[in-house]
Amino acid sequence: MIKSVLLLIVFLSFQLQSFAGKTDSVANNVFVLIYQENLQEAEQELELQKNDLNDFYYLLLNLDLHWWKYRTTNSKQNTRELEDLLNKLNNEATTSNRQKINRLLTKSYQLRYEKKKLNLVGMLSTRSEMRQLIAEVDLKTLTESGDEQKLLETYITMFQYIEEVNFLSNQINSEERLKQLNRMEEFADDENEMLNTIARFFLARMYQKVENHPETGLKHYKILTEKYPGNSTFAAYKKECERKF
Repeated sequence: MIKSVLLLIVFLSFQLQSFAGKTDSVANNVFVLIYQENLQEAEQELELQKNDLNDFYYLLLNLDLHWWKYRTTNSKQNTRELEDLLNKLNNEATTSNRQKINRLLTKSYQLRYEKKKLNLVGMLSTRSEMRQLIAEVDLKTLTESGDEQKLLETYITMFQYIEEVNFLSNQINSEERLKQLNRMEEFADDENEMLNTIARFFLARMYQKVENHPETGLKHYKILTEKYPGNSTFAAYKKECERKF
């Protein structure tokens, strides 16, 4: 009896590891297509493979895909699609911790969108909601993969860094801000491609726009443009940094 139970546990563990590995692989494939700006192919692949992704990865990739479609074209159709997605997600319940995590991820993209539109009221409202969600969520419930927890933490760390800049700008070398920079550097050195790419992009912008260290930002953009030569945003920001020398 005990032997049978042990064999069942081993089997289930193997099955879960196999599913997690497949999920990570599918998510990474779609992610690379997005960041190479093969957006139509990425959208088709995401729709085709969505049943092999858990809710967290599907949400993250879907938001990221619609953000990059909007960001790279600024077309009315892609703007409307991003707005529709954000509105749909914002109308979902936020009762459970998982639902609050999903809303937090959604709000991080909405904050970018409101900033892009220069919508001050929308930015203030979204930031207020994000602060509340960060105070409420428990990241430890992301048990499928440690990478998921760290991916969400990159968005939280970036938000908290922005909060430090907005409200503590007179403390340029504040301990909290430096701690957030160091944490993002750790993520940028991680072996997970999704994690290190997102973190490196955030870091590059931090150094370029806030820290006034374009040489450090350029270092990160060089890595990003080598990995994703099709990404026009990375290439443009790299040139911006180069012009400052």
